[in-house]
Amino acid sequence: MARRDICAVLMALLLLCGCEGPSHDETLLRAIRTESDRLMAARPAKSPPGWTEIPGNEWPPAIASLHPFNVTVFEWGVDITTKPYFDGGWGYEIARSKNGLPMPAGCYSEPSPGVFWHGPC
Repeated sequence: MARRDICAVLMALLLLCGCEGPSHDETLLRAIRTESDRLMAARPAKSPPGWTEIPGNEWPPAIASLHPFNVTVFEWGVDITTKPYFDGGWGYEIARSKNGLPMPAGCYSEPSPGVFWHGPC
């Protein structure tokens, strides 16, 4: 493989993997959990379609500080997408129960109790 090809592959990988990971700020993560619990209580998922999209001007402060692409309350919990991608993107999911998460367990890390981070899976 030519040096130019190797550089092109490395640059593509850096762009693809250059997404931020989850926060490790415990105070922020607890606030995200608390705000998500409130969203689930105040805005139960509509059936049908089975979800409620929260408008940006109604995002609670800690969730808004993530600069999400969208925030949606589903029947299983809250999805906070920070970067969209064709098969799910990156973001946080706060489920009503750990067994309720929509993707396979291997897709998640748990940076704080009850707050799950995922990338495309």
